[in-house]
Amino acid sequence: MEIVAVDGRDSGVFERFFKLRDEVRREEEFPSGLGLEEARVLMAGEHSDLRANGLGLVDGDDWLGIAWLDWWLLENTHLVEVELAVAAPYRRTGVGSRLLEAVVERAKQDGRRLLSSTILGDAETGESAGTAFAASHGFVRKLVELHQVLELPLSEERLAELDQPVAGYEIVQWREHTPDRWVEQFADALSAMSVDVPMGELDHEPARWTPERLREAEARRLKQGRFCHTTVAIDPHGQLAAYTQTGGGTGNPERLYQWDTFVRPEHRGRRLGLAVKVPNFCSLQAELDRPAVLHTWNATTNTPMIAVNVHLGFRPVAQRTDWELEL
Repeated sequence: MEIVAVDGRDSGVFERFFKLRDEVRREEEFPSGLGLEEARVLMAGEHSDLRANGLGLVDGDDWLGIAWLDWWLLENTHLVEVELAVAAPYRRTGVGSRLLEAVVERAKQDGRRLLSSTILGDAETGESAGTAFAASHGFVRKLVELHQVLELPLSEERLAELDQPVAGYEIVQWREHTPDRWVEQFADALSAMSVDVPMGELDHEPARWTPERLREAEARRLKQGRFCHTTVAIDPHGQLAAYTQTGGGTGNPERLYQWDTFVRPEHRGRRLGLAVKVPNFCSLQAELDRPAVLHTWNATTNTPMIAVNVHLGFRPVAQRTDWELEL
């Protein structure tokens, strides 16, 4: 057996790596995650905010397990985010432990002091084979998120029933590129969201968004074959008060994602979250050509947003727990 490095540039190696990762993801009732080309662009490209690569444990032609690594370059340069996946026939044979040892070695070589990992578990208990592995290897649970899904399309009648505009706010929508008029305010709102989102006890720094970083992220998303629908609420003074984003990728069009929804504190209590989500759903659904599942994750302490999602028809299917290991 040997450890092989994966960076997305060698198509043969990368595709074997991705195939195993995706096979493990597809064991879930509602699988999520990047498509092949989305992942390849992320690993093969040069990005100012992130370096992504991987490791595989290989025995001849057999791939036993893989580790996906995200190395943050602007914030959180003290940590590495790691995802481990082991092929079904080789579980509980030491493959995960061997990969983790290799990840720890590389993290220390890069001067990182922390491993961070997100693991799926049962909807009620949050427990799984992955959480048991993490706990047995010294990881500590730091955050619990609820994974909810909504099966689309919703009926026109249901959308009309949910639509509740808020007086005094203008709804503005765009697709892949933030209009120049809003780019500075939107970057500022993304930064505010990063500070505001519940992070439990995670040792994570909030992201600092600039117009330049936003434009880079948009260009990368297009290169990956991803799409995004954005809806914002503008107050009477021309200030961006709330936003929401949904989208997905052409590689797995049946997997859609409710990304951020954020309302500035001074505008809360007016149902603006719902007021931007519903028009955004309408925009997303207008381009659906097949049934799809919309995924969202929220910290279990974020009861207001979970309540909004329940009102929209989302239902819980799993817990996603975030763990950290001090090196």
